[in-house]
Amino acid sequence: MFFNRIQMQRRITLLFAGILLAFVASVGQLRAAPDTPKHVIEGYYATLLETMRQGPKLGYKGRYDLLSPAVDKAFNIPVMAQQSVGSFWDQMSEDQRSALTAAFRAFTIANYAHSFDDYAGEQFLTSEEKETPRKDVIVYTTLVKSDGDKVTLNYLLRQDGDAYKVIDIFLDGSISQLATRRSEYTSIIRQSGIDPLIATIRKKAEDLAK
Repeated sequence: MFFNRIQMQRRITLLFAGILLAFVASVGQLRAAPDTPKHVIEGYYATLLETMRQGPKLGYKGRYDLLSPAVDKAFNIPVMAQQSVGSFWDQMSEDQRSALTAAFRAFTIANYAHSFDDYAGEQFLTSEEKETPRKDVIVYTTLVKSDGDKVTLNYLLRQDGDAYKVIDIFLDGSISQLATRRSEYTSIIRQSGIDPLIATIRKKAEDLAK
């Protein structure tokens, strides 16, 4: 009887240990689950709104510092930088690619820090997400200005490892921001070269800081 009781206690202990391990594993899976494309944009918008609300108090540098990690998390800057120069990417050295990516990142963050410097009741609304034939995802959003005017901003996201990240933004729902920049950047490269393009992007970021 005593032996059976010990066996029963061991079985109960093992049973609870198994349940505990299964629970821990399930929690770990939940934590590791990637954000949906819609959640990525909503998370970025939350930081952008907070930046706007604190805008005057933070100043440009404070807004830049607050937005930097949010941009890095939501945007695939290396892919966007590469696509912004099209086939010229293959002609660039590794140093030029790194410099272009860094300049593109700085300009992207500077543009948001400069443009969204105050809050007057604006709203960012996300509606739905749809998968494209290439398995990317478009997240449909609307910026509602303080006067009631609405601007459509749709984000194209692509899976990068375990996360979805923005690779393009469609202004007014259809105008590709990346295509517009590619047209500008490739024109500069054809006229002046790769290094002058990098210098131009850097200067634009510096000008926004002023």
